Amino acid sequence: MGASGDTVFRRRAGSVATAGRLVISFLVLIAVGSVLLLLPAARQPGVPAIAWLDAVFVATSAACVTGLSTVNVGATFSGFGQAVILGLIQLGGLGITTAGTLFLLVRRGAGSLASEDFIAANVGRLRDARPVDVFIYSCFVVLTIEWMGTVALTYLIMEHHPSASFSQALWEAAFHSVSAFCNAGFSTYENGLIAWRDDWRALGVTSVLVIAGGIGLLTLVNFRYYYPWRRDRRRRGRLTLQTRLCLYVSLILLGLGTLFTWINEWDHTGKEAHGWQGLLWAFVHSTMTRTAGFNVVDLAEMAPETLLGSLVLMFVGGSPGSMAGGIKVTTLVLLGVVAWSALKRRSDLVLGRNTIAPAQANNAVMVALLSAMVLIVGIGLLMNVEAHRPAVETPLHWLALIFEATSAFATVGLSTGITELLSPAGKSIVAILMFVGRLGPLCLAMHLARPAQPARITFPRDDVASG
Repeated sequence: MGASGDTVFRRRAGSVATAGRLVISFLVLIAVGSVLLLLPAARQPGVPAIAWLDAVFVATSAACVTGLSTVNVGATFSGFGQAVILGLIQLGGLGITTAGTLFLLVRRGAGSLASEDFIAANVGRLRDARPVDVFIYSCFVVLTIEWMGTVALTYLIMEHHPSASFSQALWEAAFHSVSAFCNAGFSTYENGLIAWRDDWRALGVTSVLVIAGGIGLLTLVNFRYYYPWRRDRRRRGRLTLQTRLCLYVSLILLGLGTLFTWINEWDHTGKEAHGWQGLLWAFVHSTMTRTAGFNVVDLAEMAPETLLGSLVLMFVGGSPGSMAGGIKVTTLVLLGVVAWSALKRRSDLVLGRNTIAPAQANNAVMVALLSAMVLIVGIGLLMNVEAHRPAVETPLHWLALIFEATSAFATVGLSTGITELLSPAGKSIVAILMFVGRLGPLCLAMHLARPAQPARITFPRDDVASG
């Protein structure tokens, strides 16, 4: 085997081994979290022991930063139990991005082939950005944003609840700040963020944290190397195409989701709003469909068309290299470019003033197709095991199951309230969807980061009709 062949082999083997170790690390994290949640110290006084399946479900949801829960977190778990959940959220959120980078750096050293693959596949290609630089700056950005969110929420909680102690306010603020930035959607309140529905400032801080966590570390790191105030373009740096796409498409989806929700909920959950409060709730809902999971209204009371639109937003998800799930906004853009090029009969894939490599378009098609297939299989299995059971006897019927499965796979955490009604088999399916939805895109990205294997034999071309 030549030098080039040996390099290709090492890159392929390194990517597979890295993906496997990350999967194992998440399984270990979930197992440890499940055991800790089963301890008596993790429960509120007088609360009976939870089933092992419920502990595994909550641990999986926290590690995969989803937010679905088969038990009420605020009413069931003590401070220790909530701390375990918070630890799972933080480690799970960082595990795919910054902590995963550190794992590779420790194993292979900075500049290794595996490290470069990881950065290229999950954080993006930035000129003059080493993996160690990306890790250090990412940790700094994450901790800084979470700290700022904690400070702001502590002030707001103390203002609205003067009788609350500082330590209690600080804990609630820290929990919700980390949960929001990691796009987890867990809350220490029994009714979730409905407790803050009348406070536009608290909802605004939470929404900003969710958006920052879902915009992608690529975008945040890119800003580190971009100095717009410099006159010299060579020293100014630039915003990469992926950064611009993440910003623009995220804003468009956020705006369209807000308008769509506001219009459809005008005569439903919007009836409870006063003045422009309904628009704020619509904005929060649109933000949370980007895989956060917080809710300020009862989703079971939402219009079916609103839930249908939410399914689309959840499936798309956030940006690459972020805390969010879904197929990612860049995949949506590439699918649109492929469709537009085919419609215009263009041989090249052009986006603005950039030509997209056909391999990247093929990857986008494969990600979307595989994700849709996994989701369809999960919905089918869920429908089969939950037939004639309480979960489908709600007013939304099968739509509630479809919404639950999509929310799990896209690691969103929104629910119409049927999570606790699921059968043991249904809970297992949803937990698997959360795990696959969180780690599947990463493993697929690592696989696609490998160099393509050149064809040794060229076959004659032929045509196949479509449409």
